[in-house]
Amino acid sequence: MSGAMRELIRHPIRTLLICQGILWAMTLMVAPAAILEGSRSAAVDRSGELGTDRIQLEAEDGSPRPLDTEDLAALNRRLSDADPQVLVTGITSFNARYSASRSTSGWILAGDSRQPDARSLMLQAGRWFQGGAAVPEAVVESALADRWLSTGDKKDGDEITGDPVSTLLGKEVWIAPGSFGSWRSGLGPSERADAQVFRIVGVMAPTAGIDPLGFGKDHTFSSMVEGVLKMLGVAPDSAPWLEAGLSVHVDRSDFAAAKGEIDWVVIKTDPSEVQSIGDLAEETLLTRGCTPLVYSNAAWAILASPELDGYLVLHDVFFVISAVTGFIVLANLLLLTGRRRRGEVGLRRAEGATRFDIFFQFLWEGILIGLTGAVLGTIVAMILAVVRAQMDPSVLLEVSWPWGTIFNSTLIVTIGAALASAGPAWSVSGVDPASLLSERR
Repeated sequence: MSGAMRELIRHPIRTLLICQGILWAMTLMVAPAAILEGSRSAAVDRSGELGTDRIQLEAEDGSPRPLDTEDLAALNRRLSDADPQVLVTGITSFNARYSASRSTSGWILAGDSRQPDARSLMLQAGRWFQGGAAVPEAVVESALADRWLSTGDKKDGDEITGDPVSTLLGKEVWIAPGSFGSWRSGLGPSERADAQVFRIVGVMAPTAGIDPLGFGKDHTFSSMVEGVLKMLGVAPDSAPWLEAGLSVHVDRSDFAAAKGEIDWVVIKTDPSEVQSIGDLAEETLLTRGCTPLVYSNAAWAILASPELDGYLVLHDVFFVISAVTGFIVLANLLLLTGRRRRGEVGLRRAEGATRFDIFFQFLWEGILIGLTGAVLGTIVAMILAVVRAQMDPSVLLEVSWPWGTIFNSTLIVTIGAALASAGPAWSVSGVDPASLLSERR
């Protein structure tokens, strides 16, 4: 074995060229497995963060009618019958302008107590609102809270500049009708008689920056892919309040203007049930005369598809083709190398080496070439997998070490290399020193 190792180290370029077929066979096996295993694990373990457990719906532009609270109740009943763990919440949005900074626009979002769990929202301070309180309660989003903390509202006498976020808790925020169907809002007491006052009980933490299709805003090519999908009409373009962080959340029952239409529905379920629950939700709304657009994590829809395992058969076929090609190349080159090294073999035989000693030296050379290809192929595969995951717009794609695939593939290529090397090794080991002398070698 040591002799085989020295021979390979002596000719590194030749070794690398011989193991090319095995290297790329390992790459074909390991790279997809690294992405699939890492992404599927992340989809289950971090479903709330990555949105793989969420289905989001809105009414199509050409829908006969918009979504309403009765649709929300129907979805609750139908989906709860299918899976009692399903959470359904609805959001109604209103454009708003904040008085503390006239350049700041945002939204008033009317929802319910299920929204934090359904959307996996986190609170930076305080708690979520409760409907029906003596003084209606509200939760403000992080970016709006930062604006109010940095700007303050000197007119209202609230000296909040520079205070921590928690000092907003317990303060009043007012909401009043504005012009052209919009709303006005501000921190502190209001002089307007038509203003409704809410008490701030919580401040939301910043959202993850993931859109309904699972695209990360900071990922390479995310904006380009999202722009193409919007042109094709398959990406949401009507819910900027999902990520802007400039909204005030109130309970629908405390806000009379929000007791009719629903702009956005969020459904939370087990990641493995997203497809079936989404189909059931769409069917429910269609039977009620509303045409919905259904959004879910685009990458998870592919990775969780049972058809994907069928397509992976092609990937196994390519592995076999590459590996067999590598074995054929290995066998031929070992045979040619053995013929070129007949003099060396004859000298070793003359020094007392047996035929089996020569056979095992050449056999080990083939096995070590196979192992070298397996190691290099695994490294190349992991590098390609990491690059692929970072370039993809989806936040779901992650890479993990697929140890089972690496072990099985390495075992296959090692056994294959041994079998491919056995014939040439046995052929070369049969060199007779006396015959070499007669050939004047």
